[in-house]
Amino acid sequence: MVQTRRRKRGKVYLHEINRKRLWSKEKRKREVRVRHCPLIRSNWESKLSVPTNYHEFALAHDLKEAFPIPKTKDLMNPKIIEKHNKRKQEYSDNDDEDNEPILPMVDSTKKKKKRRPTKVHIRDELEQDANAERVKSLRISDPDRLFCIYMIEKHGTNYEAMARDHHNDYQLTARQLERKIEKFQKIPKVYERYLAEKAAGRDFLADFQMND
Repeated sequence: MVQTRRRKRGKVYLHEINRKRLWSKEKRKREVRVRHCPLIRSNWESKLSVPTNYHEFALAHDLKEAFPIPKTKDLMNPKIIEKHNKRKQEYSDNDDEDNEPILPMVDSTKKKKKRRPTKVHIRDELEQDANAERVKSLRISDPDRLFCIYMIEKHGTNYEAMARDHHNDYQLTARQLERKIEKFQKIPKVYERYLAEKAAGRDFLADFQMND
């Protein structure tokens, strides 16, 4: 039986494709996607791939690769079991048993050796930033601020009377009102402004037209 030869098809230029738009789309794909970390954005190299950039930062890009789950065939392989037991015996010889690392039973002989990352300081800076203490900033809306000022001006610290006030539209309990006013007093910028206006002789009840 005679076999027919395959004819090579010549390359055809597609005129309907906008090459400029296609190239700009490819460039956007290579750009860094980490928007909220200026440290990574400033050290990102667009010529390198995403996994290579993460490797240079000493960060894990693929969690499955960084923390592999052993397969059943690896668990049943006697050579891998023997290697695992040897590694476990080396760590068990140390006196410090609390800091004994978890040794996954995974065959690592097929993995290629990667070169050492060159930007390890970025990982250290990110770790320091993550461990730094954060100061929680309290905020209060303008209607809540006026509500707290009205309640303080009319009832002082009598939270039971505040709960019975007809301007308590959301039926807040005495305890809830106390927490709301405590939050208002813990915001220095707002509370100091209220004290300064009160010392200047401002009549808040008349201004808000809430006085019965």
